[in-house]
Amino acid sequence: MNTIDIITDGACSGNPGRGGWATIILHNGNAIEHSGSAEDTTNNRMELTAALVGLQHTPRDHTIHIHTDSQYLINGITKWVKGWQKNGWKTRTGDPVENKDLWEALIAHTHPNVHWHHVKGHAGHVHNERANTLAQLQAGSRGAGAATRPVPRPTPSRPLPAGSAATIGTRFPCYISVVNGVVERHATWDDCKAATHGVSGARFKKVGSLAELQAQLRSWGVSSGS
Repeated sequence: MNTIDIITDGACSGNPGRGGWATIILHNGNAIEHSGSAEDTTNNRMELTAALVGLQHTPRDHTIHIHTDSQYLINGITKWVKGWQKNGWKTRTGDPVENKDLWEALIAHTHPNVHWHHVKGHAGHVHNERANTLAQLQAGSRGAGAATRPVPRPTPSRPLPAGSAATIGTRFPCYISVVNGVVERHATWDDCKAATHGVSGARFKKVGSLAELQAQLRSWGVSSGS
């Protein structure tokens, strides 16, 4: 059976406020991106919407792996919904379940071949970071978007020269990025975002010390050269 991976994320400015969602569908060597926005919404609704859109755009005869950093989504769909349904969509305290419409839609689109996975947010997972960026952009703009791009392939690691800017004279905390095997450090998130946004295969992470920086580079298969 063919396998499809779906990476989802949601964002909200104000919570409630203007929100954005993003879904990245990885299949047949491509990353198919969907994103959109909503007014007067919540972060949780955007997380659920992202997962729902992903399921709506994938066939039921495939094995689906959904990856999200939302504990609310993971716990809700794998643990809580059965109890809510039995209790007439009431919580244990008797309150109405929030986002019932989206939970019901998710249940309708979920099937035995759907598997749910929790991933740690902002931990250097390239597709999770990309989904986060798209959701944040939608939360600050208008309209929906869709795009298809090649799935990033691992780039050959290359050792950095000793005394490189990636390790020497660096003030912490800072941001590091790897684009096409080249490591750069950035003093601010805006600088890091400008260097990595929209770049296939780009990796980035905030680090608080030289040891953390070197450990992160090793985890990416890149040598600091020190």
